[in-house]
Amino acid sequence: MKGLVGFAAATAVTVALGGAGYAWFEKSRTGCEGEPVATTVAASPDQFGVMTDLANRWTDQEHDVDGRCVAVSVVSAEPSAIAAALGSEWNAGRDRPRPDVWAPDSSVWTVVAAARGEAAALLPQAAPSIATSAIVLALPQPMAEALGWPDKEIGTGDLLGALAAGRTWAQLGHPEWGAMRFGMTDPTRSTAALSMLLAVIDRDRDGVVSDAELTAGVGFAGAVTRTARDTTALVDGFSKGRTPEQALASAVAFPIDEHELVVRGPSRAGVDLVPIYPGEETTVADHPYVILDAPWVDSVKTETATRFRDYLLGDEAREAYGTAGFRDPEGSARKAPNLATELGFKAAIRPVPSRPDAAAVNQIIAQWSVLQRPINVLIVLDTSGSMNDPVPQVNMTRLQLLQQAAVKGIGLLNSSSRMSLWQFSSKLTPTADYQELVPFVRTTSNTAPGDQRGALIQAIKGLRAKGGTGLYDTVYAAHRTIQEAWQPGAINLVIVISDGKNEDDVGLSLAELLPRLQRERRADRPAPILGMAVGPAADGAALMKISGATGGRTFVTKNDTDALQQIVLAFAGRLR
Repeated sequence: MKGLVGFAAATAVTVALGGAGYAWFEKSRTGCEGEPVATTVAASPDQFGVMTDLANRWTDQEHDVDGRCVAVSVVSAEPSAIAAALGSEWNAGRDRPRPDVWAPDSSVWTVVAAARGEAAALLPQAAPSIATSAIVLALPQPMAEALGWPDKEIGTGDLLGALAAGRTWAQLGHPEWGAMRFGMTDPTRSTAALSMLLAVIDRDRDGVVSDAELTAGVGFAGAVTRTARDTTALVDGFSKGRTPEQALASAVAFPIDEHELVVRGPSRAGVDLVPIYPGEETTVADHPYVILDAPWVDSVKTETATRFRDYLLGDEAREAYGTAGFRDPEGSARKAPNLATELGFKAAIRPVPSRPDAAAVNQIIAQWSVLQRPINVLIVLDTSGSMNDPVPQVNMTRLQLLQQAAVKGIGLLNSSSRMSLWQFSSKLTPTADYQELVPFVRTTSNTAPGDQRGALIQAIKGLRAKGGTGLYDTVYAAHRTIQEAWQPGAINLVIVISDGKNEDDVGLSLAELLPRLQRERRADRPAPILGMAVGPAADGAALMKISGATGGRTFVTKNDTDALQQIVLAFAGRLR
């Protein structure tokens, strides 16, 4: 009995102590007063759902800071919108509740924001990544299989190279799919599009777009056959109301992040979209967690944000992000069952966050805007007899070299562009030194026989050199033609390529031509002449005066091989 009494007493003491301990613990958890202080996290739409769930779990644990109850509230916000609005004078009526923490899908948006001093002052030097999602190209599975996937690893570069080279699915046994096509979303709004653009146009990541990089950018822009506001439009355009056959016949490859591909990719019109990775190093949306150094973020909110950040970096949050289709910050898909290798996803990647400087981003976006503008161009090629002269360093005639350059340039035009082709020598027709070979018609990416792009290429390949150089009359007629064919919103220009000097003593002289060009130049309809003087006998001085009278420029080269790149750069509006 004594033992039982002793046991009962000990048990009572234990229960009492335990109860006191539990009561103290509960008091420590709920020892805060008043309404919780809410710390607002502006999260990108892709992670809004999972972060909201995690914020609710964390808040339910009843945290307090300095005796104040605290909570985390998550709002969905497009990163591009926050990047544009962030500043010390946040307009809550226009821009919604001001964030204490910014959680965009990519650090690139913090770079965009930092281009404005008022936003840069609110951003920390570094922010941890809470999840990653690789930037890939989405491609319908049957098309990927036609390229050798999954047995052969296809890189983004391989696919873009095939697009730039004008390859068709017919060459791979599927004529019913038509041409290879590429789609792009708006890089001022889309992380995937902006990351792809940065990788293509600034390959060495030095923040400067070199001539070689711009040439590649022209090729990339020329491969784009469809543009859209966002990936939803591209996916819906591929799948909505279509049979599998119809979907494949209109399909485009387009940049997307893995998470969105998981959400949108399966069984669209009965066809799955699969990921094409760039190579060993993969640009990722790195999902930084940015605690703002803003006037409205006091010590309580900063501490709350820090504790929630630590929770997001823990195992429970990693599991939740993985289940939602995200990789962990190190690039592993171990906790992401939807990123299965049998669906084409890589088990692990080497993540490379896209973190250029602000100047580079602004330059590249501006350059892309130029590349995307339609081009309304009249190309005027010299086919006088001297174009038969050989170019020793490439074992080609001068005409063959320029034919090669012009064909390449046409292949790089975007699908909304227009082009006309003339040749000139002397007395090509009974009344003129020039001859129109292909009239202005919108180019298309369709490579079927008889299309405009094909007609231009065939006309260029069929050129033959003979006769003298009727330069001045040709230039004047070309400038008047481009003014009559002028297109609003387009880059309107004449490209004149000549290896000689004017040899027509019947028509206009240079002294007569220049004042006419100056008088007829219109500020509201700019249509510059870009001259290219090729070879040792070219009259570069005359072409410089002609192009200058129209607001254009002339490139003079004694090395004919430079003309190849210069023609391509002319399509991008750059002629040094």
